[in-house]
Amino acid sequence: MNGSLKIKILLSLSLLILMLLAAGIMSMLEFRKMGDSVDRVLKNNYQSIESAKRMTDALEREDSGLLLWMIGDRDSGIGTIHRSDSIITKAITDALANITETNEQQSISIIIDAYDKYHASVINIVEKENSVVERKQKYDSETQALFFDTKEAINRLMVLNQDQMNRQSGIVKEKSRRAMMPAIVSIAAAIIFAILLNFFITIYFIHPIRKFINGVKEYYPEQGRLNAHVVSKDEFKILEDEINILISRLLRKRDVSNE
Repeated sequence: MNGSLKIKILLSLSLLILMLLAAGIMSMLEFRKMGDSVDRVLKNNYQSIESAKRMTDALEREDSGLLLWMIGDRDSGIGTIHRSDSIITKAITDALANITETNEQQSISIIIDAYDKYHASVINIVEKENSVVERKQKYDSETQALFFDTKEAINRLMVLNQDQMNRQSGIVKEKSRRAMMPAIVSIAAAIIFAILLNFFITIYFIHPIRKFINGVKEYYPEQGRLNAHVVSKDEFKILEDEINILISRLLRKRDVSNE
């Protein structure tokens, strides 16, 4: 294998760095997966809230249509009542298809029951040939109360999903903090480890070897010994001493041969 000693040592220890990086990346992917799951829940809650808003808007328009009809604008009033009824029916169908919370089915059933009573009261006023006074009395004594009952039932559905969104938001913040910390720690540890590894390899391996290389380049027999200038008391110092012992033996052998 060609290449410098430093690269070879770094490559031999790169597995640990890769493992730390992989742990960080896996934590980040897990956080992303959790985010996607929460996003689906929040999206469903948001759709339920939007359905409740459509119900509320349509209910208020239906009540306005009834009041228009009662004051004499019958064509506009009856048209508004029928259009509003269609919107509420569609919104209820959408809500039933998007149930995510424990008590949501029950809340929608209460809305259906309340609205059926209210709408029946509206139709009763419109279809019966009563006097203006009788229609007003029925509206004040029955229809208006049913209107508020229905609106309150719709509001409870909206609050149910809004509360869940708020809870999910808190859960996401806490889980995101927990999920990101191991990832950040792993990646930071990998970076710090790589920097420290490079520093120690350079100081304790590469510099002494370079000193040996320079010492060999500058060596000439007359100086009698190899000056690698190794100051550490480790294997490199032992190697320098052994090389100088070898040089001394060779020089003695050469002197003996010359005699």
